[in-house]
Amino acid sequence: MQLAANPLVPTTYDWVWSVLTAAVLVITIAAAVSEVRHSRVLSGRVLTVWLIVTLIAPPLGGIAWFLAGRRQAQRDMEALYPEAPPAR
Repeated sequence: MQLAANPLVPTTYDWVWSVLTAAVLVITIAAAVSEVRHSRVLSGRVLTVWLIVTLIAPPLGGIAWFLAGRRQAQRDMEALYPEAPPAR
């Protein structure tokens, strides 16, 4: 039995929402992984706050991490380990 297409919602909207959902999921997972990878230079509280913000507000928390938090963590890592090659 084949389902009839909904005349009120075009199929394109399904694709758009699917792509947006996938993008939010990718940003959230990438931010959480990046935060955990920088756990050597982040204190326990700071790491916990970043993870909570990232998981509670998925697109905004992840974007905020990549724009602000990650830069600060990389500066802290370079100050802590000056002999290491720069991260890209």
